[in-house]
Amino acid sequence: MATQVEYIRGKVAKILSDREVALNVGLEDNVERGMLFDILVPGDLEIVDPDTGQVLGQVERRRVKARVRVTSVEDKFCIAHTYRAEQVNIGGRDRLPRLRGDLNLERRITRVEVLRTRTAIDAGGLTESERIVDVGDPVIQVSDAEKSLSEAFADLLQPLN
Repeated sequence: MATQVEYIRGKVAKILSDREVALNVGLEDNVERGMLFDILVPGDLEIVDPDTGQVLGQVERRRVKARVRVTSVEDKFCIAHTYRAEQVNIGGRDRLPRLRGDLNLERRITRVEVLRTRTAIDAGGLTESERIVDVGDPVIQVSDAEKSLSEAFADLLQPLN
């Protein structure tokens, strides 16, 4: 029989900057530096019977606002930062036509994910109000499988030399 893994759960205790939050879990909750947490849209999804309109129950919806990595841990809280980044072309095309040689005019920068706070709203699959990271938002530890997959995708974003 498979054993159920219990993931660490907590909440956003304070927003420190557009890339940094304090979570209300720490050493006492077995949080370690380097752990990943998803900041979730709060609330469960109600399942309603289409015939009677009666609420049948609720399921946890795991809609992610942001993913953060723990950088420091205290007894009762930890500090976590956004860490995901992508390479973005901010000007130029991949290459000029061969008339002038094979010049690479592409200009790339690394853009690091920032938290969407009440002063910075961005749509992306969630409504504007769901996108906002706020004090009290639930967080859940990211599983090792999700972490491995996330890091594999991060490796794909690195430029080839």
